[in-house]
Amino acid sequence: MKTVEISEIVSLLEKYDKNEQPLILTRNGQPIAALFSVEDIDLETLSLSINPKFISIIEKSRKSQKEEGRIFLEDIYLPSKP
Repeated sequence: MKTVEISEIVSLLEKYDKNEQPLILTRNGQPIAALFSVEDIDLETLSLSINPKFISIIEKSRKSQKEEGRIFLEDIYLPSKP
């Protein structure tokens, strides 16, 4: 993974190749964003992969599977908001 100061981003974006590794953008040495190609990723997959609630569901399911050897639907079901 490559890190880049945000002040350098314009010149890097002009040269960025989709095959490059992700770039971590920093400000004053602190990470603030990541740049990576999404050309071969559908938007639903991308959205779910960065959704904290979805990630929590997956982690809970994996933990249940590992500890209990099973996953119950009611353990992972999230009721929709009214």
